[in-house]
Amino acid sequence: MDTRLFRYLFENTSNAVVMTGCTWDKEVQEQIRYAYSCEMSHNNWHINRRNGIKQILCDQGPIDLLVLGAFSIEDAERLVYVLHRSRLDTVILPYVSPIQRFSIVQTILMRGYEDPEVIEFLKSPYLYLKNSPVKNFYFIYGNSRKFENINRELLYPGYHLESQDQDILDLIEEMEGYRIPVKKAGYIINNRMLFYLGYFGIDLRMFKRFFNQYTQNKQIHTFSEREIHKMLLFFKKDFGDPGMDTLTLFCSPIEIIASQTDCVLNLIVVDKEEFCHADIEGDEGRCTLKCMLYNDSDVCRCHRTENAELRAGMLLLGNIRLTRHVTELKMHYRCVENQIRAITLPNCGHINNWSHKLAEMNVGKNVIFWLCPLQAQTSDRVLREIKMENARYRIVGLSEDYGCCFNGFLTEKTQ
Repeated sequence: MDTRLFRYLFENTSNAVVMTGCTWDKEVQEQIRYAYSCEMSHNNWHINRRNGIKQILCDQGPIDLLVLGAFSIEDAERLVYVLHRSRLDTVILPYVSPIQRFSIVQTILMRGYEDPEVIEFLKSPYLYLKNSPVKNFYFIYGNSRKFENINRELLYPGYHLESQDQDILDLIEEMEGYRIPVKKAGYIINNRMLFYLGYFGIDLRMFKRFFNQYTQNKQIHTFSEREIHKMLLFFKKDFGDPGMDTLTLFCSPIEIIASQTDCVLNLIVVDKEEFCHADIEGDEGRCTLKCMLYNDSDVCRCHRTENAELRAGMLLLGNIRLTRHVTELKMHYRCVENQIRAITLPNCGHINNWSHKLAEMNVGKNVIFWLCPLQAQTSDRVLREIKMENARYRIVGLSEDYGCCFNGFLTEKTQ
């Protein structure tokens, strides 16, 4: 019998979305393990250092795929940690321009950061990964053509990432001094799992213009400390702090056919047309048994017909600025909207990263979970707008004490 077990584990961390996932295909005895790491903007990593807190990926064996949703010191540390302690097959990360990386390195050096390997990665991620034991790595900038075949069975295994346009590759080579084979965000099929990437950030041409105008073809390493400080102030004024880009990720099992597949977990929202009542004795418990049989779980409901929606996918939004990209984001993931079960709030629910348009989803009768590491910067307005939009929305708060786990199975429906 075709049976697959899947799990999404959100680790106990208060200032990042760190998810490790696994899918085991019983029929072929094959497993894939993957992870997504995205540290919030403006995190207090230096305070955590003083308190002895270092948030890393859990030690649970080899990782087949690691996606960095952001380019931060914490995400870099998680990558270096995995490379030293386990097997890592593939890394996918956003391409970040030299001026952005320079800004990060200068900031952490001024705060006394001393890990030479992490600093090496932040300065030259391409050269670092090229000399590392990782088997494959891909830098992502921009999005490829929209993926419209999500519901079809002809999804071929492999990495479907388009090469970046020639003018962008030339621009990157001019800034870096060497060629980097940057890709556009696309999708990956591995062990009947879909990983659908999205890139959202600032046009590289803007960084290039800033760099040329400010430096006037001078080399940064010839600048005095005062000139560097002044340049970084202008950079943050123009692009924000730290002016970072983000990789989003949708992941879900594929080949889920509602009329042929069972999928399990539990909780329902009552509609007035359901005619639910509190008199158990009146129907001798038949209502309860019927509800347990046909309204199975928070993860999947109404999967008895071909028109039903089996939602078992996670949409990880990193630190995307929805105020700028929400329309583009919704268009990008429109083809998988009816498969989203849980969504992470960008940048720990910060109001500057939020748009109420994201909550305007057609979820039918499905429960949708909104995951958020709770911080002082988490906006009450954001949480309130989510809850007011739809009674089927559930907010799950993550912290150093509490993570969460979604797990379930897919199996052939018995006739």
